[in-house]
This record gives sequence, C-alpha cells and structure tokens, in this order.
Amino acid sequence: MDNGNKDGDLAQKLKAAFDSLGPIKDTAYPKEAMPLGTYVRSIRHKKLGVITDAFYGDVDLDNKKIVVYTVLLFPNTYSYLKSSTATEKYYVSNEYEYEVIGYLMMPPANLAALTADLGGGLFL
Repeated sequence: MDNGNKDGDLAQKLKAAFDSLGPIKDTAYPKEAMPLGTYVRSIRHKKLGVITDAFYGDVDLDNKKIVVYTVLLFPNTYSYLKSSTATEKYYVSNEYEYEVIGYLMMPPANLAALTADLGGGLFL
C-alpha cells in the first residue's frame, strides 16, 4: 500500500481547508501586551500562572482593541486546600487584560525550560 500518496492527499486537503478560511488577520504579538513568560494572577480563577501567548480580542467602548492573554495556570499546592481525593491539574485559559495581574518586577519564566519540566508534551 502506498502511504505517500495518502499523506500527500491529506496535506492537499488540509491546505485547501485553511485556504478556504480566507486571509489570516494580523497575528503579530500585540505591542501593548506583557512579555511572554510574565507571571500573572488570574482574578477569575484565583490562580498563579504564566503568559504563553497574547492576541487582540474584542473592541472596548472606546473602540480600542482588548488584549487577550493565553495563560498556563498552575495547580494550587496548598495542602490544606486540597481534598484527599482530588488533585489539581495545569489549566490553560484565555483571560482579558483586565482579568490578570502581572508581576512585572519578576523576570519572565523561561517557557522552553517550563515545557521541558512538564514532560515536553506541552507546546507553548
């Protein structure tokens, strides 16, 4: 059986699917955004995390673009908060810029080292 032809057909179909979505908008990192690797606290989830990406989301009432951060949230490690049966996991969340508190006085996390520490199966 020739898998090379099947792989080529699949690649062509995927390319056609992406091309059908139309032109891709500007995906550059927002200039107003905090740097990648910045430690943040999610107000909504009440957890510490690190910024792994940022992009423009909605537009506010002043017609300014709102920055949305993709944040890797760390599990709580406080033993008195954990139940004996439930263990918390890492969690990835998109947070509006006004839903996070950035710790800019700390140097950013090394995302490559963080990925390696998490077993390498997480692509940041």
